[in-house]
Amino acid sequence: MKRTVSLLLAAIFLSAVMLAVIPAANGSSLYSDKKTSADGNYEYVVNSDDSAKLTSYLGDSLKLSLPESIDGHPLTEIGAGAFYSSLIQSVTIPPSIKTIGWWAFFDCSELREVKLQSGVQQIKFGAFINCISLQNVEIPSTVYNIENDAFAVSVSSETEIDDTTEKRKISLQNYFNNNDFEITGYDGTCAKTYAEQSMLKFNSKGKISFGDLNADGSINNKDIVSLRNYSLGLEKLSTEQKLSADINCNGQVDDDDITQLMKYLEGRCAYQELLPFSGNYSKTNVYYAKKLYCAGDSVCRGTGTDLMGESFYSYANYITDLYGMKLKNDSNGGITLAKQKKKTGDEKSILERVKKMSGKYDLIIIEGGFNDLFQNIKKGKVTDISDKKGKYDEYTTAGAVESICYFLNKNYKNSYKLFVLGHRMVNEDKQDEYWSIIRRALEKWDIPYVDISEECDFCDLNSEIATDYFAYRSEWKKGDGIHPTKYAHSHIYGPIIDRKLNELAVRDSSITFKTKSVVLAMGERYNQIPSYRGSNYFVNYKWSSSEPDVAETDKFGNVKTKGVGTAYIKVEADDGSFCSYRIDVKNPPTCLYLSDTKLEMSVGETHKLNGILLKSQASYRNKFISTNPSVISVSIDGVVKARGSGKAKVICKSCSGILAECEVTVK
Repeated sequence: MKRTVSLLLAAIFLSAVMLAVIPAANGSSLYSDKKTSADGNYEYVVNSDDSAKLTSYLGDSLKLSLPESIDGHPLTEIGAGAFYSSLIQSVTIPPSIKTIGWWAFFDCSELREVKLQSGVQQIKFGAFINCISLQNVEIPSTVYNIENDAFAVSVSSETEIDDTTEKRKISLQNYFNNNDFEITGYDGTCAKTYAEQSMLKFNSKGKISFGDLNADGSINNKDIVSLRNYSLGLEKLSTEQKLSADINCNGQVDDDDITQLMKYLEGRCAYQELLPFSGNYSKTNVYYAKKLYCAGDSVCRGTGTDLMGESFYSYANYITDLYGMKLKNDSNGGITLAKQKKKTGDEKSILERVKKMSGKYDLIIIEGGFNDLFQNIKKGKVTDISDKKGKYDEYTTAGAVESICYFLNKNYKNSYKLFVLGHRMVNEDKQDEYWSIIRRALEKWDIPYVDISEECDFCDLNSEIATDYFAYRSEWKKGDGIHPTKYAHSHIYGPIIDRKLNELAVRDSSITFKTKSVVLAMGERYNQIPSYRGSNYFVNYKWSSSEPDVAETDKFGNVKTKGVGTAYIKVEADDGSFCSYRIDVKNPPTCLYLSDTKLEMSVGETHKLNGILLKSQASYRNKFISTNPSVISVSIDGVVKARGSGKAKVICKSCSGILAECEVTVK
């Protein structure tokens, strides 16, 4: 009995020690409206859709199964740093949780087991970073997005490295792959893609071909039929087929999966817009070897990170290196978007730099706003959407952004343009006000932008994370939370901006067809040459038909009709841009009439003849022939022109060989 009491006291003491070392610097510090769960185990916030985001774990269990709801709110997300440096040893994540947030399990050194259930969809940046005891993980097929360093289980940072360019200390992060770490998952999913890109071991459970249920190499109407039959209980699907059919990645096969596949087959969405493929995208070829102009503050200028302090590096360098571009970086630390009447130095504002631009640039990136915030520049107001005269109060942030937009639209109309809004600053209550007014100005002028503060949780979560990703401040003994290091630019800023640039390239004047809809007869052939960014030159196209039994297409876009019905012929370029046109296939003509059977015309006069078919029949292009070209000529589409006195016939022949005639007398 005495021994039992001693052991119990020892256990209580050990638990108290363990609880004492769990730091408070976790995701809970990011939210002012957090709540504590009724059982006292969690802190959370309620989202606008009444779901819950877990912000902190308060319990003492070392083997944890997360609930599917907290206090009646469905638990759908684990927030940034929620388990920062927790001592948990295993965690089971239920299917209700769709997103595991940034740094969610940062530095959980005792975590050995992670069970991800089908239904989890996203694992964000650094989610399991520095979980040094974690040796393997199985990733369900529903996970469509795994971001950089999600399973970087061993990352170290060096601090107080001299940066002579910026006259300050920086931190430098080194990434070491754990060669023993293993990812288990399916071929054809982002689990394998992430493992390959991160040079981690991959253990395959088999292959999944999302949408291609019968594994014939393409998504077509046969897959839709199988899905519909399964939903009606008329057909059974194997486990792999069910996983392939889960297009919305919610862990089950439902009607929305059919809807998504139909949208794709009908050309209403691109392959990359289907959820399983949205985490990966093909690089556009638009920016390769082109010229890039950047203007911004110290974030765009970058931090000297080559240890000798002889160069700057920012996301601009990342984009430049990625596409082999020629860079003109006209950025400088401390400058504002707006002009200043009383400048502390002789540095020109971002607005003034942009308006001094000269030469041709294919891509223009503008960034700024931090120094307007820090120096309390007047925010100003965005003018009415109809006001595009080009004269604005350039000593306000709103006016400066409008003037930049006016200048770019007037002088660089055909260049790709992007404005970058920086990461969220901690304890900067006015940032939302400045960022909001900049967004309104950009939206008025239809200038694309990427808002890093909304795209990611790149924030001063705690001193360790700040030191890992920002330039080091000796007086603070941590990173400054303002100036991203090269590591952060190349792992966070750069990839986010690159994705936005690809979206712009795909959206902007991508692929078009001259004819959006055509009616053909069964057995007829057809072809359209797509226009790619205004030109008809060859690119790597992938052709497909939504209904191969109605109209099939070869790899060059040559279409042959096979059955009565409607089909959508779709073309996709290798950068993800796409377009489609509709084909209605009817029966070939069994009888043919002309709009006129007799005509009297004068020399030089013209008249249009139309072939008339039964409603259920079609002939895309009837053939018109003149029996006497010296009297009348007839165009390919039936326009008759009187050329000389006499009589002649116009003979119209349908695709099925049926004939119709019109007698023409020319006086």
